[in-house]
Amino acid sequence: MRSPSLRVKLILFITGMLFLACLITTCLSYFEVKSSLKQVFDSQQLLFAKRLATLNIHSSMTPQTSYVKFPKIKDDDIKALDYDDDALAFAIFNRQGEMILNDGEEGRKFYFYGGFFPTQKHRAMINEQGKWRILWLLSNDNRTIIAVGQKLNYQRNILIDLIFKQAITWLIIFIITTIFIVLFIGRSFQPIKVLANKIANRKPDEDTTIGMQGIAKEIQPFIQALNKLFSRISSMITHERQFISDAAHELRTPLAALRVQTEVAQLSSDDPVSQQRALNNLIIGIDRTTHLVDQLLTLSRLDSLEIQDELQDIRWLELIHHVVDELSPLAQQKQITIQIDELAAHQIIVGHPLLLSILVRNLINNAIRYIPHDSRITITIKQHMIVFSDNGPGVDADILARLGERFYRPAGQKEKGSGLGLSIVKKVAELHKITVSFDNQPQGGFVVTLNY
Repeated sequence: MRSPSLRVKLILFITGMLFLACLITTCLSYFEVKSSLKQVFDSQQLLFAKRLATLNIHSSMTPQTSYVKFPKIKDDDIKALDYDDDALAFAIFNRQGEMILNDGEEGRKFYFYGGFFPTQKHRAMINEQGKWRILWLLSNDNRTIIAVGQKLNYQRNILIDLIFKQAITWLIIFIITTIFIVLFIGRSFQPIKVLANKIANRKPDEDTTIGMQGIAKEIQPFIQALNKLFSRISSMITHERQFISDAAHELRTPLAALRVQTEVAQLSSDDPVSQQRALNNLIIGIDRTTHLVDQLLTLSRLDSLEIQDELQDIRWLELIHHVVDELSPLAQQKQITIQIDELAAHQIIVGHPLLLSILVRNLINNAIRYIPHDSRITITIKQHMIVFSDNGPGVDADILARLGERFYRPAGQKEKGSGLGLSIVKKVAELHKITVSFDNQPQGGFVVTLNY
């Protein structure tokens, strides 16, 4: 199932929050306006009642239903006004509850509120009668009670009208703001589209970095990580090309030699001695080629290996003893003694056990192969340091500088090899952040030092 884009999620979230804010604001405004309108209308009724209370009407009115006749106003005179002439009404009662005056319309329908007993402190009160909200006020002479009523629907209609108009305003603001949000987010994501097109059109071996111009600050770490990735990929591709070229070059010679020995064996069918010698050379060549291929495969795996998930605590002494036990038969053939000196006990490294075994094996194997018979190899375990030394002839200074290069073998070398053993040592050491150094001892012999 296709997931929604980040742009759509942002638009929906922001507009949703904006709509929710508008809705909450409208609801809060409803209660605030309702309270304010109530105060305004109550003040209006009270003001109207006070004006009526100032009139001296009790002496001229009899206890009967009298009313004030207002002058008739033509519709043309008020056609520009938007009003409800039945929204406000009044009536005046004496202390006995008899109506003595009303507005001649709705006011005559008022009935005296028997629970109205004004005190000196409270001369007014409000109650509701049906569809009316009525304010009762005792006149200044304490002889009449004025009732001014206002329709509840009138207040409610004004409140709804105000809230509706405010809601329309908020809706217009919401629509306009949403349009701007969509346009802004769309423009903000435009650099990502441009970036995607740049990445899609890149060549596999291109190592140029992506520029940061016009890129948002939040995306820059992502671009920096991509640039580092492109650099590593380019370096890996270059390395692989060089590796394939070197491997093809190195395999060409032994394969040609195998072909020659095979042809010699075929042509020597009538000479058993020559044929047997050719077959022996063929077997030696196959072994040498097999060793070369194994070394090439090991080196290739090391170049692309990630060991972070396979690390464990490894004791150097146990690892070295295990490798020495494996190589003891080869050392005994040349009467070579391997001595292990532990000057610092319990030395531990966090690493890959198989790779570190390969590192130690290659160093000891090289020493066994290149030093004379009846020699000695000494492995010294120190604090954060392992030293492999022998009492052989050592290495010339010009050769010493090139040790560890891939496929490098000194001229005149009689021992079979691929020139990859020390390259593998250096690669394993690099993966474990171990520093490898090659040197000659002052008293004679070759020494390899590992610092970790």
